[in-house]
Amino acid sequence: MEQVKILIDLQEVMSQARRLDEEKQKIPLEVADLKSLFEEREASFLAVEQEFETLKQQRREKEREIEEERDKVERAKAKLMSIKTNKEYYAMLKEIEGTRRTNVAREEELLSLLVRYEEVEKGLAERKADLDEVSGRYRERRIDIDARMGTFDDNIGKLAARRRQVANRLDPSLVRRFEMIFERRDGLAVVAARDYSCMGCHMNIAPQLFNLLQREDRIHTCPNCNRVVYYEATMIEAGGE
Repeated sequence: MEQVKILIDLQEVMSQARRLDEEKQKIPLEVADLKSLFEEREASFLAVEQEFETLKQQRREKEREIEEERDKVERAKAKLMSIKTNKEYYAMLKEIEGTRRTNVAREEELLSLLVRYEEVEKGLAERKADLDEVSGRYRERRIDIDARMGTFDDNIGKLAARRRQVANRLDPSLVRRFEMIFERRDGLAVVAARDYSCMGCHMNIAPQLFNLLQREDRIHTCPNCNRVVYYEATMIEAGGE
């Protein structure tokens, strides 16, 4: 019976470790929705930020072009004073007018660009605020989860040490056999036998085997489910005796 008691202890330790591991696996799911929301807000912010940077570059380019054309007009006006012939004079006036019209068109484009620029700049600020809010909540939850995961790891580590300690009291071949049954029978490898029945699979146990369980301090298994079984007296059996 001593070995059975050790197996029961081992089963309890392994069951606790399994429950903790199952609870640990569920923790990341608690923050899955918030993570999804964070990633959605981040993607939205990055998309607007990219558009804002593109508009900023286009604005600079347009302002540069306008400024260059204005300088070009001013230089052309200065040349007018030194032109000697009417032909060259009118040609220069035509060039100045063409440049001026081109610049008017560019200024119109710049105005349209600035309207969109301001809209996107405002949208970017709003998305940044949303992202910061969600990011803050997500970060706080991650800190909490990391702490809880650490606690789970500590406790699972202690149970692993306890498992080795208990298992060292048994024959290694029995431990391997027990662990195989534990995995195959969903964490229930050693069970009581009562009223000629296995409490694991609830199938009947032959009277001869049931009698052996009461008399022998040996490891016996249920013929049906292969779990380790041990005798546990019931009130009926106790009364019958």
